[in-house]
Parts: sequence; structure tokens; C-alpha cells
Amino acid sequence: MRKLLLFASLLLLSGAAAGAQGSPGALAWSTEAVRAPVLPASRTAVPVDPADSLYRLGRTALTDGDFRRAATLFQQVIDRYPDSEFAPDALYYRAYALYKSGNSSDLKAAVVSLDRQATRYPKAGTLSDAKQLRASIMAEQANRGDADVMTKISQGAKQLQSENRCPTDDDEMLFTAIQALMQQDPDQVMPVLKKWLDRKDDCSIRLRKRAVYMLAQTKEEERADILLRVATTDPSSEVRREAVGSLSSVNTERAAKALDSILFNAVDADTRDRALNALSNHRSPSARASLRKFAEQSNIPTELRVRAVYYIAQGRRTGDEAEYLRALYNKTASPEIREAIIQGFANQRTPDRSSWLLGIARDKNQEIELRKKALYHAGQAPSSGSGSPSYALELKDLLPLYDEFNGQQEMQEQMLYVYAQRKETEATDKLLAIAKAEKNPELRKKAISWLSQRKDPRVKQFLLDLLSQ
Repeated sequence: MRKLLLFASLLLLSGAAAGAQGSPGALAWSTEAVRAPVLPASRTAVPVDPADSLYRLGRTALTDGDFRRAATLFQQVIDRYPDSEFAPDALYYRAYALYKSGNSSDLKAAVVSLDRQATRYPKAGTLSDAKQLRASIMAEQANRGDADVMTKISQGAKQLQSENRCPTDDDEMLFTAIQALMQQDPDQVMPVLKKWLDRKDDCSIRLRKRAVYMLAQTKEEERADILLRVATTDPSSEVRREAVGSLSSVNTERAAKALDSILFNAVDADTRDRALNALSNHRSPSARASLRKFAEQSNIPTELRVRAVYYIAQGRRTGDEAEYLRALYNKTASPEIREAIIQGFANQRTPDRSSWLLGIARDKNQEIELRKKALYHAGQAPSSGSGSPSYALELKDLLPLYDEFNGQQEMQEQMLYVYAQRKETEATDKLLAIAKAEKNPELRKKAISWLSQRKDPRVKQFLLDLLSQ
């Protein structure tokens, strides 16, 4: 047995040395903030005419944020060289510069510029971008209360409703403007959204999802009832999920009751999980009551009840989560639910957290896996402070537990793992003591194994001494 330990020590020592060398040549990844798209370079390789020079100056001004100057330079390209290859894109970039300039007259001039591009240059490379820009301009005009624009948006929405056709990419641009109108005058748009949501055909799924999103952004009292209807009756699972998710942003009692209805009556697990998540974001007492009631139902699939426990433990703090989780632990016999409660309880910042977990770890009547989980979480639970790693349970309170679990090998193995996760010098001392004096060869080998992963010169010397015996 001694030879076996010596051979294991040699392997561990060599492995530790190799690991300490690192991995030269490792890639260093960096994350850059998302930036605005780079304006396309001019298509003429060498500037040979004044149009190219003006276009370049306009691009530079746009990049520098000098939108007024950029709009003027792009206008000069259009006026002086209407047949130039730069003229179509100059109209788009002029509109963009005017949009960024900000005043109402500039917004109107930007629309004129886009109209001119669409009419005179129907094959312009920026036409697709121009549609989105037009929608953004209309949205901004609606936000500023432009009555004419609001009327146009409303007419477009009603036309899409009355034609009862499948939406196109062009309609996507209209949605941006409709959403802006929704914020200004919901009475004009609400009837349209309801009509969209009444549709059941496959090609309007995208339309209905947009309607759900816009509806959730309103302050209409009836939105929770409409979203509930959509979440339970729409033929598309995509739309139903969108409706359930949107209810999470409606923090009213009506919304909480709607989510409760979905939670207990939906048939698919994904919809129920979305309802759980939405309820966890609600502040109302009824939302918390729904989560707790769901977690206690023995006739509900265990994996969903586990999710409910997770949301209860991780959701908005009300002050009595720890007390509730302790009570639920005693009510349920499900190992999966109990394990979820142990993990959730470890995240509660209550004074008795560690003592409750250690109580389970010490209880021989509990299942061994639950005891091990409780022991791990007791040792790893963070304190309520901040800064460098700190734990709710001091290491001095953990050190005697290895001897306390004498004769319970699985618990002693778990205790070794807990020591190995702690960074304090005293944890290394304890592992060294066990590696030197433990009579159980399996436990001694595990102690040596955990020691080999610690960067401590005393560990290296211990392993060398072990090899030289």
C-alpha cells in the first residue's frame, strides 16, 4: 500500500509541475463595444472628379458627428452631380444626417430626401436601409406629436389590418412607426392590435408577436386580459410564449392572476416555466403565493417544482423566503425538491443559514446525498459582505467536522472536498495533517490528490518527502 501511495504521489507531483508551466501561446480574447456601421468606401479607386471629393468630405463630417455640415456636403453632391455614382447614397446619408440633427424641419427634409432617392434611384444600394430610416424618422415625428405623421401611421396600420394579408419586409418598417404611435395615442392603435391578434393563420405569426410586444408596452388596463387570451388560445406556441413572457412586464394584480391561470392550466412545460419566471418578477403578494402553491403540488412534474423553488429562492426578497424553504423541506419527501431547497437556502443571507445546513449534514436519518450537498453549501455559502472571497461559515468551525464524521467515509470524503475549495492556509494545514496521519488509505489518497492542486511550497516538500521514504 505504501508503494501505491508513493507512485500516486509521483504522478500527482509531476502533474502539478506540468500544470504550473501554463499553456504558452494561449489566445487572448478581447471584447469591443458595438459601434456604428462603417460607411462604405467610395466606389472610385482614385478620386478623379469633384463628386468623389465632396462625398468623401461628407463621410468624414458624418463620422465626426458634424451632422449639419455632412447634410450640406451630401446635398452639394446631389445638386451638382445628380448622375454621379455617389448621388443615390448621398441622398440616404443626407437623410441620416438630418435625422441626427434633431429638429422637426430637419426630419421633414430627411423624408423628402428619402422620397427622392426611392423615385430617382430605384436600384440604390441603400434602399433597404432607407426603409428602416424612414420608419425611425416617422417614429420620432410621432413622438413629437406631429399630427399628419400620426394619421399616416394609423392609416398604414388600418390598411394592413383590413387587407388581412401576410406581412412583408416593408411592413416590418411600419411596425417601428406604429409602436411610436402606440405611446402617443393608444386609442388609435389598440383596435388594430386586437384585430391582428384575432388572426390564426401561420403567415401572421410574426405580426401577432409584434402585436403582443406592443400591447405589453401600453398602460391599458385590459392588456393583461388580452395577453391571457392570447397565451391560452393562440394556435402558435411562439405567440403563446411571447404573451406569457410579456405578462412579466405588466406588474398588476390582474396580470399576476392571469399568470396563475396559465401556470396551473397550461399543458406544455415551456409555457409553465415562462409563467414561473414571469411571476418571480412580480412584486405582488399573489404572485409569491402562486409560486409557493405550485412548488407544493405533488401532482406536478418534479422538474417544474424544482424550477419553482429556484425562482422562490432567487426572486424578489420579501424577508420570509428562508422560513418558507425550511418549512417546505419538512413537508416534501422528494430528494430532488429537497436538494433544490438546500441550494436555494444557501443563497439566503440569514443568520441561521449555516447552522441549518450543518444540521442536515449531521443528521444520519437524511439521505447521504442530501447530507453531502448541505455540507458543501455550508462550507461554500458566501457571507453578506463584499470584496475578497469570504464565507458565512468560518473555517475554524469546519475543521473539527472531519473527525466528527469518523466512520462515515462518504461524509469524510465530502469534507475533504470542502477543505479543498477553501483558500485559507488552515485548510492546507488540515489536508496535510490528514494526508500524514489518516489510516484509511482511500481517504489518505484523496487528501494527497487535493493537496497536489494547491500552490503551496509545503505541499511540494511533503510530496517530495513522501517519494523519498
